[in-house]
Amino acid sequence: MTDAMPGLTRVVLWRPNLELRGLADSVALVFICLVPIVLYLPFAGAPFERDEGVYGTIAQGLLDGNVPYRDLFDNKPPLVYGWYAFSFLLFGESVVAPRLVAAALLSLTTLAIFGQARMLFSRKVAYVAAACFAVSTGLPFVALHANTEAYMLLPLVGSLCCFTLGMRSTRLRWFLLAGALGGVAIMTKQVAVWNLLALAVMAVAWRWRTPAPCRTRLAPLGSLLVGAFVTLALIATPFFAVGALDELVYANISYNRLYVGALTWGDRVINLTQGGLFVFAVAAPLIAAAALGLRSLLGTRLRAVDYLLIGWALASALGVLTGGRFFPHYFLHLLPAAALLASLLVRGHVRRRFGGAAVRLSIGIGALLVGLSLATNGLMYLAPWRTEQRVAPAVFTQKQWEEQSRVLGVYIAERTNPDDKVFNLGRESQIYFYAQRSPAVTYFYDWAYQYDERTLAPTIAALEQAKPIYIIDTLQPPLFAPEARPPGFSDFLASHYEYEGRLYFADVYRLKARRE
Repeated sequence: MTDAMPGLTRVVLWRPNLELRGLADSVALVFICLVPIVLYLPFAGAPFERDEGVYGTIAQGLLDGNVPYRDLFDNKPPLVYGWYAFSFLLFGESVVAPRLVAAALLSLTTLAIFGQARMLFSRKVAYVAAACFAVSTGLPFVALHANTEAYMLLPLVGSLCCFTLGMRSTRLRWFLLAGALGGVAIMTKQVAVWNLLALAVMAVAWRWRTPAPCRTRLAPLGSLLVGAFVTLALIATPFFAVGALDELVYANISYNRLYVGALTWGDRVINLTQGGLFVFAVAAPLIAAAALGLRSLLGTRLRAVDYLLIGWALASALGVLTGGRFFPHYFLHLLPAAALLASLLVRGHVRRRFGGAAVRLSIGIGALLVGLSLATNGLMYLAPWRTEQRVAPAVFTQKQWEEQSRVLGVYIAERTNPDDKVFNLGRESQIYFYAQRSPAVTYFYDWAYQYDERTLAPTIAALEQAKPIYIIDTLQPPLFAPEARPPGFSDFLASHYEYEGRLYFADVYRLKARRE
């Protein structure tokens, strides 16, 4: 592998350009970087999704002094709750706050992608890469929410940028910073570990054939790993200090092995097919352009940085594959790599490699893919309810539940005191957030009982002791079968609660002892 990076020195030695052309370029870049914010704003007030409800509830608890995992369980790394808590401190405890922060981070990610592309390719390619990513942040269900991926991408791309700077300058501090940012990405979502491993492989390979001593050749790898380890240790230290390190490890490693291992290979293939087809329908031009960009790159004499980009893109794909469920928002992990690869088409490799007939065929196929994407996105934006109802009835029902959860939250808030605790039997954790009431037990939604049966008995025991004022049963048809209720809950409800009524999709139970 050879290392020829003519654009990198210009970025490292960048100085403000106050000439008219330089100012125009700056305005264009600012406009591109603002696209994610503009796309997010119309949807900032949408009801919380289930995952967002979990993060919001834990962030509220964090601000009240609760410890994630020990007091409120979830299987995501801790930084996502920190971002939510930070957004609440900035903008108040509303559904808008974390979306604003997520949009701002995606805007900065766009700038980081421009910087990464500019270090490798021409300014034109860098603008295309940034624009491809910025526009893709408006894909329905893939983005436009405050899920973990939206917070993970900035440190993920930042890590790649720092590593690239390290390759050019050979200064170990850049590898150290790349590892630190990789650690931040991992502590936002675990699957970022594959991108860090890709950088580790590259740290070993890119100078392996040089005559330098082995110690010198391995120094970048050592710096990368030290940076990652220090970050992971710093984030884990507060949990160690309060005696919750075991809970942190269980939630992020042990439980996730059960969560992923519960799927058969057949389940994974079906999930990949469904999720992949949806993402292709909304992002067909980007996916096709990324594939062609990769093909054009492989047709050139590869530099070390080209191997880095290809390996990092494959690691991003592996990160998507790791989860096994392939929800649309998982594919947000792939968008930075896809944007970087898609931008390579502007270098003209396709036209040089193919004849006129092939070019015309490519244009025709491209037009079809653009039409497919515009039609799908148009339906999602212009008639979302009707489209979801026809194409994905379960999604339509879930969106209705998310909207109605606000009313459920108000109902509970009006009938309880701020210090009272409640419990949602199901997965609609946004009810806690809307009610501004704390969960009564650590395992406050039912995923835990489904994938680790050992959590069920202590949860019922904790409910017996806490006896929350209200229990809201959202394990209801059509999303859940009657047998979805975990064993033991029916007896617990019969012993201590009386049925207050049905509100929208939920059965509401009130503690008998508190009934006047």
